[in-house]
Amino acid sequence: MKPNLLAPRPPEHSVTTDPELVRQCVRQLKSRGAAEVRVADNPGGGLAQNIEAYIAPTGVVEASEGTFQSIAATPVTLKMNSRFTGEVHASRIITEVDVILNLPVFKTHSLTLLTGAVKNLFGIIPGGQKSYLHTLVRNGDEFAELLVDIYQAIPVPVLSIMDALRGMDGQNGPSGGRVLRLGRILAARNAVALDSVMAMMAGVSPGSIPTNRIAAERGLGPARAEDIQIIGDFETIPGFRLPSRRLAGRITGIAAVVAYPFMRRRPLVRRDLCTCCRRCADNCPAKAISMTPYPAVDRRKCISCYCCAEICPERAMVIPGALRGLVRRVLGR
Repeated sequence: MKPNLLAPRPPEHSVTTDPELVRQCVRQLKSRGAAEVRVADNPGGGLAQNIEAYIAPTGVVEASEGTFQSIAATPVTLKMNSRFTGEVHASRIITEVDVILNLPVFKTHSLTLLTGAVKNLFGIIPGGQKSYLHTLVRNGDEFAELLVDIYQAIPVPVLSIMDALRGMDGQNGPSGGRVLRLGRILAARNAVALDSVMAMMAGVSPGSIPTNRIAAERGLGPARAEDIQIIGDFETIPGFRLPSRRLAGRITGIAAVVAYPFMRRRPLVRRDLCTCCRRCADNCPAKAISMTPYPAVDRRKCISCYCCAEICPERAMVIPGALRGLVRRVLGR
């Protein structure tokens, strides 16, 4: 069972999978005769500390009722058909189970617009390897393609149940956006179909979400409403706000080589929230953050992966809007 355990945040922040959903899934699997149930994830960052203690604030360890397992050690090599890399290191557990029950959260993401069932499976990659993979891509579309490459390489079936009891929208998802009370649970045998319905609920065409579009082009699932059978209540969430990609998101082809590095947005620090804990600096894959004593982002090194914003426990690292990011770039800040 793969919940979203991005950071040690309580359930009401809508950053991680609701512990009650985890608890009920564990109980249902056991009651239906599952030989063994394991709840596991690789939280962001190269964590050397005890994973159970680190993510205890999420409530998921307790809700796992003895089935939680640390899976960062002794990874295996997962072969991939990807233009970015031919293999990745993944947690050994994916070679030991019969099926993965995927438990993503309904949230926005500053790189991929929405993060759902396909993106949640990035969690089979240990934290340090996640950081390395971010250095292989230039922008959100390439990162989405890499996510689909990983999803396609998973060797066992995946079933998905999305936590939409609460959700998150806005520029600073998946960890610092606006919390929404949605009161929904979505489930599907196909992760791409689930993410496509998520997109429709967010008020956008499924094909406008990079992971959906790329996965559908490969025949991994549907990205058109007419190709999906929806059972149960369905409605668009009023006022749902997606991250802005008006500038960098429109740059493609040869122009991207020159223009994307100029247009991309780099994270900013809110000093009124920052506690100088160093997690952003210690876990930056590009080593672009120094402490002075607050985090200082070296714009020449920053690869705009937004790992710092994802793992900041105080929501002190934020992603500027497209216009603000461009202005700061022009001014050299």
